Amino acid sequence: MFEAFILICSVSMTDGCMEIGDVRGPYESRHVCKERVDEMVYSMMPMIPEDSEIKWKCVHNPIKQTGVGI
Repeated sequence: MFEAFILICSVSMTDGCMEIGDVRGPYESRHVCKERVDEMVYSMMPMIPEDSEIKWKCVHNPIKQTGVGI
């Protein structure tokens, strides 16, 4: 399972950068996670300063529960 995160950095932000974690996931594949990252960035575009640098990551977190196969 993958969790989506974006990092937005700008000189116009008070703290310099802002990390945003997805609240919908996790996702079964990196591809679906990346699609969610794109959706998150698109929905935030009106609030992101023009001079921003945007980074993203999909973090793999294996599920470890007794009786659950991956």
